[in-house]
Amino acid sequence: MESLNASSTFYSKMCRFLRTDANTADLIVWRVSNNSLFTGRRNAAIKAFELYVKEKQLVGKVTPAWVRKKWENLKQKYKDLKTLSMVGGNTSTATWKWYAIMDGALSSETPLNHHFITPIQVSSSAQDAPPIKQRKEEDWLSALQELERRQEERERQVTEREDERDRRAAVREEERDRRAAEREAERDRRAVEREEVRERQALEREERREREMFARQERWEKEMLSREERQERDYREREERREREAAAREERLFKLLETFMANK
Repeated sequence: MESLNASSTFYSKMCRFLRTDANTADLIVWRVSNNSLFTGRRNAAIKAFELYVKEKQLVGKVTPAWVRKKWENLKQKYKDLKTLSMVGGNTSTATWKWYAIMDGALSSETPLNHHFITPIQVSSSAQDAPPIKQRKEEDWLSALQELERRQEERERQVTEREDERDRRAAVREEERDRRAAEREAERDRRAVEREEVRERQALEREERREREMFARQERWEKEMLSREERQERDYREREERREREAAAREERLFKLLETFMANK
């Protein structure tokens, strides 16, 4: 159980070491500054990282194998992102904070500039290094700061471009919403106009039907009145004709009686 606890404690110390940006930067600077130790021979890398652990007074905190794994992971991630950026323009290179530093370190194109304001904190044991090696590490630290500044500038520019894209997208969205609202208002206005036209036409048709109905009623009443007047006139004419005929018959009858009486 004690062995397990000790192993867990040692592992947690290594994780804390590897997660700090200062120690990661320190590792990159040291690795590039001591590139001559990595000859490619058998066990040359592990011996070099053993020297790193001793120089940085990290014995008991990390193992050379762990530091080597950390460096290999950084280098492999850089190579993967480098390949992707060359093939398809991958944007992850702009977001990984160690890309520019690793690019400068591995391509040996880092400009050594000593005019920086904010120093990167590295382990204090670097002050105990030999003067030439210390100056070399200081040069790399300065270059590292410059690369970080450039990386931050690129990230700022990327952020500004994204903000500008978001702003333009918001403007386009507002414009689309405004046009959609205008089209909707225009549709509503036309619908209201069509409804008013339908109502006006329906009212006109109703008024026209009422006028036609009143006209038919008036014609019917006139026809009925004319028919009654004609019937009444015909009736009077027939009565007058019968009266005249009756008077004529009476007159003839009187004449016959008068003739008869005179012959007697």
